[in-house]
Amino acid sequence: MKLPAVTLSIHLTVAAIGLFQQPAMAQTLLEKIFQVPAEAEVLLDLTAAAPGTSWVESGREAAVVTFFVDGRYHQDVILFEGSRTFTYPLMLGRLGPGAHSLRIEYNRKQSAAKASTVDIKEAKITTVDKSQAEYQALALAPFVYARTNTIGRFSDAPLLAWYEVEHSALGTAFRYSIIFTNEDGGTQTNALMARWGRTTDIEMIYEAQVDAQGKLVASIFQGKNHKNLQFHGKKEAEHPLFMVATDNNMFADGGQSEMRFALRPIPFDLSRASREELMYQHPWTYQLMAKELRREDKINVSSRVGQQIADPRRYLYVQAGGKQQDTAMSFAVKLKGDRKWYTSDIGINYYKVDRSGYFQTTVRLPAGTTIGKIERLAVRCDIAGDPRSWEEISKVANAQCELTAIKRIFMLNEHYQPGPSLPLHVQPLKLQFGDMIELYEGRK
Repeated sequence: MKLPAVTLSIHLTVAAIGLFQQPAMAQTLLEKIFQVPAEAEVLLDLTAAAPGTSWVESGREAAVVTFFVDGRYHQDVILFEGSRTFTYPLMLGRLGPGAHSLRIEYNRKQSAAKASTVDIKEAKITTVDKSQAEYQALALAPFVYARTNTIGRFSDAPLLAWYEVEHSALGTAFRYSIIFTNEDGGTQTNALMARWGRTTDIEMIYEAQVDAQGKLVASIFQGKNHKNLQFHGKKEAEHPLFMVATDNNMFADGGQSEMRFALRPIPFDLSRASREELMYQHPWTYQLMAKELRREDKINVSSRVGQQIADPRRYLYVQAGGKQQDTAMSFAVKLKGDRKWYTSDIGINYYKVDRSGYFQTTVRLPAGTTIGKIERLAVRCDIAGDPRSWEEISKVANAQCELTAIKRIFMLNEHYQPGPSLPLHVQPLKLQFGDMIELYEGRK
């Protein structure tokens, strides 16, 4: 969705500023005055690099820059792409017409110990006012304070935010979600790969419902234990303020920490895709996922369960859609010249996909496997949970799975980015529990 906007570009004449010789905890990298024609949501695309840093290396993870708008603290930005020049889409919040100031400082305190230099290429400011279609979605977007035990650890960093829009006779709902690099608590790493097809953490944070006149009539957020709660917290203009409150990245509508993030959410329609489609369209998220796994020692050749997985390039990633009725699905792969079947659930019922809708899962394969070595692919339907008594089993006598779509099947290339997809398209099919149906047969 590309909308007309007023754009002001800020070009720096100094390409890089070395900070390791400065004694201060903060050093100004950029100061600029900009004009806002009319009250608007102000956006900023920061194009920058932090030479010498790397998300994979302890002590060099990233540099952090801090933003001040009109002299007041606004947010921090973790330059997680390291020495690679990258554009970070951000929000500066609601500003009235007239002149405003932006100051960007190097945050030595929050930067990695061996980080020293930030190279800002461009800081492009865009305004979106009430006359533009995207205004309300941006105006309601949340700002998030970092979980305190992630500060200084470069863990569970927010990478990408998006929003969905749902229209009804009662009005419009705007739903906001965030992709984090990982989660420090909750699901085991191997289970993440089996049940969700990635080790990043993707969480819905906030839903705002407005009536036909655009008035906010309800707002909920995802609190501890994945409970939807009514929002009663503070706001800046219409932006609700949250804090990441648990080790599996649930939220609280109160409290704050030393760091705050204001990622600009992008519009995305999930009616025919899984949330992991955003990662596919932004392949750098897979790279950061892999780097954090390596840094946190979560990659192990021999581990099959627990907090370690194989190299992410050894997995087949399956994006599919399905409907579950007291059931759970899994996938199995046979390779050319190999009699063994490799399964997404590795024989653990909890590792099966037991939810309806679009989803992603993975199948762990031997080292050196390429997508061209796949000979056969099958889907299996099993009863969800562990019914044991006759009464429990009789209740699920009609349990079935429906595979509604196969969207993509791919592996990561040497750079940890999605490679070409297996050429497979299936018609919707139904399976009774216990059924296993072959979906693909390649050349032997």
